[in-house]
Amino acid sequence: MIKLTKNIKEATLITHGGTFHPDDVFSTIFLNKMFPNSIVYRATQIPEKFNGNQIIYDIGYGSFDHHGPNAKMRNDKIKYSSFGLLWKEYGLSYLSKITENYEKLWQIIDEKLVMQIDGIDNGNFPKIEADYKLMDLDNVIDLFNKAWNENVDNDQNFQQACMIAELIFERLLLKEKAKLEAQKEVETSIAQNNHQEILILDKYMPYNDALFESKNPAAATIKIIIFPSNRGGYNIKPRTISKESKELLVNFPKEYLGLSDEKLEQASHIKGARFVHINGFLASANTLDAALLLANQALENKED
Repeated sequence: MIKLTKNIKEATLITHGGTFHPDDVFSTIFLNKMFPNSIVYRATQIPEKFNGNQIIYDIGYGSFDHHGPNAKMRNDKIKYSSFGLLWKEYGLSYLSKITENYEKLWQIIDEKLVMQIDGIDNGNFPKIEADYKLMDLDNVIDLFNKAWNENVDNDQNFQQACMIAELIFERLLLKEKAKLEAQKEVETSIAQNNHQEILILDKYMPYNDALFESKNPAAATIKIIIFPSNRGGYNIKPRTISKESKELLVNFPKEYLGLSDEKLEQASHIKGARFVHINGFLASANTLDAALLLANQALENKED
């Protein structure tokens, strides 16, 4: 848990008190990772002529505050939040201690998390049309600010919010680092692949980014991926036309959609064919041979 103090002279980190937001919360947990066992003082203002050695952020108009007239801008015209400024200053150094591919990971975390917090804290909210209220990161952190009739010290709530933020930050790092590591394994599988339009993986791993980013010409020919299912047997997944699209390069025959077990075996004439999703983006089979037969039927299918 983040350590707090009511004595500014004991602190190693200083941020603003009162209501907290994703900016100061994520800044705090990141700095505590960068400088373990930090002690945080939440201030209403920085004393005049204060000359301590603490890192001051999101308050005081210093290097890591974005409220002053000289606030720094991203190239995309979004102002940096304090978290963005701290990530820019210390992020590469921190990630270099946990992965060789730290520059790529820095960019991914910047795009997936830091930019969102920069935008939220500076009023650049994403325009998302939906028929329901979305629970975004700002809402999640705000849940921990005390209610108007709640008789608690908001510093305690700040510590709870920091615990949630730390879990989010750690899980995002773990997942994205794992994706980057998977790219190497997928590249090896592409190089060793003998099925041309079908890629067989010996276990599931995130393969989509690796296929689209691969410089191996063979990657462009792959249309279906097969990998072991955690339910036993094998999954068969047609590839999408692009990273962002859900449109598939190939489709299973329409009469297979939604079928399973005996009905699918009868329709496909494949012993061991187990299931085809109603939307066609996934199929499964009991054996690798059956999976390959289903995959080849999708490749041969000329239906729109």
